[in-house]
Amino acid sequence: MQAAWALATAGLLLLVLANTHPIMVFSVAGNIQENLIITGVESLWQEGYSLLAALVFFSAIAAPFLYLGGLWYVAMCLCLRVRLPGLASVLRITETLESWNLMPVFAIACIVSVVKLRTLGTVSWESGAAWILIASVVTLFAVQFFDRKQAELFVEGAG
Repeated sequence: MQAAWALATAGLLLLVLANTHPIMVFSVAGNIQENLIITGVESLWQEGYSLLAALVFFSAIAAPFLYLGGLWYVAMCLCLRVRLPGLASVLRITETLESWNLMPVFAIACIVSVVKLRTLGTVSWESGAAWILIASVVTLFAVQFFDRKQAELFVEGAG
């Protein structure tokens, strides 16, 4: 569980970097635009696609943070052998959010969008893209190292 805790910690830090650094720079006819993850959400919202914007925000920003935060909390409790308030609730929420943590899917979508955008203008990758990729890989490893059965036993008081 120590590896899951360390990977969740790294994943949270990487998500901050992925959300604060531009993913790509897109240039069309002299107009240049840097794009962050939130930029796509804002554009969808401004174009009137509020439901889609909310879905992208939740699955690409909120769910990964909440999922890794929950994983971090539960793994920390197990590693330190402390039962902090809300542990059972956090474990349930984390299990629910696992399928909504779409950061790896978002990374693939970025690659596909760059291929499509290159037909319209010039696209260059920025550091945010690397942070997204690394955060995705770290998250996938954190999931693999997190022992759900051990967490459930600990929450129930048997661990």
